[in-house]
Amino acid sequence: MKLIPYLFWLTLWLAVTACARKSTPVSSRSTIDYNSYNEDLSAARPSYTVTPASSPATSKPAATPARRTDTRKPAEALHINRRLDAVLDTIAQKNRSVRYASGYRVQIYVGNERRAADDAKLKVYKNFPELNPYLEYKQPTYRLKVGDFMRRVDAERYLDLLKQQFSLAVLQADRVDIRRSLSIK
Repeated sequence: MKLIPYLFWLTLWLAVTACARKSTPVSSRSTIDYNSYNEDLSAARPSYTVTPASSPATSKPAATPARRTDTRKPAEALHINRRLDAVLDTIAQKNRSVRYASGYRVQIYVGNERRAADDAKLKVYKNFPELNPYLEYKQPTYRLKVGDFMRRVDAERYLDLLKQQFSLAVLQADRVDIRRSLSIK
């Protein structure tokens, strides 16, 4: 019986001390100046000794390189390797011939009415002249897609703007014209 009050006071004391705020020592300097930090690391660095050559007759003085002047014309100096230039020109020509790539378009209209598709197309011309609309017809459905986006981030930025005027706007992966995608800012 006498043990119960002691246990009560013991648990009360433990609860109070456990919840008490811990005091942290406060430094005398409130700001630390890291620029004044200095430590001598010479004891940790390796040291090397330079040994002289075994005999002065065998060692040769270091030859100073002769200074060469470039006597070529400036145009010739740019052509390091003509064969490499030919390969790079071929790659550049092949890249110019690529017209389409995978990208994204925003579909703003799907329906059976041609007039509604044309109205949506006209609205896009007025409000977003930088986006190219593409009207696609597969019987009996008209689909109006806009934009040529190479990156999804750009398409999502326009998707937010287009959703304000076209509530059914959706982002779709599509084959896009590379040259037109470069004109969209």
